[in-house]
Amino acid sequence: MRVLLTGDSIIARYEGKAEPHINWNLKRMLPEIQIENTAVSGINSGAFFARLNELVLSVKKCDNLVILLGTNDLATHKQVPLEQFKRNMELIASAVICQYYPPHVLLISPPAVDEQKQHVRNNELVKKYAKVVEEIAEEYHFHYADLCQAMIDAGDLSDISRGIKNDGLHFGDKGYGILASLIRRELKEM
Repeated sequence: MRVLLTGDSIIARYEGKAEPHINWNLKRMLPEIQIENTAVSGINSGAFFARLNELVLSVKKCDNLVILLGTNDLATHKQVPLEQFKRNMELIASAVICQYYPPHVLLISPPAVDEQKQHVRNNELVKKYAKVVEEIAEEYHFHYADLCQAMIDAGDLSDISRGIKNDGLHFGDKGYGILASLIRRELKEM
């Protein structure tokens, strides 16, 4: 199974591994998986749409497409208004649907954050942007995974959200374990 993973730093970060941490996790869980990862740290939905050809459409077609966006859109110091974020996500969805039929697309919400360390994002705001991602997934009949809620349900966000940067957003092993489990579950249904 070939999977294209793309989005922002949550998909892009290595966190001490020789490849993006999410690639490393998924290869351990699904040994047969082949991964293309075109994620770009710091990217928001508008910049992602502007680079959609490079990041998705011109990449050799995979069996499934996984997108995680919104983390940078909701950051208060560079916030993309919620309605604009929704329009951007609709543009992305309507463009990728030409290449990836709906049952083969997974949209993932932005992650929960440790609010004690993360000062430009909070979980109330994350949930608002996650709701938009869920609505777009429903509208386009894509799969959806709520990473934010999965992290909250897993327990101590200060522990789950701790990565090399220790900024309350960029997580390490525990956060990537949760994310990889969500992706694996959805891939098995796709």
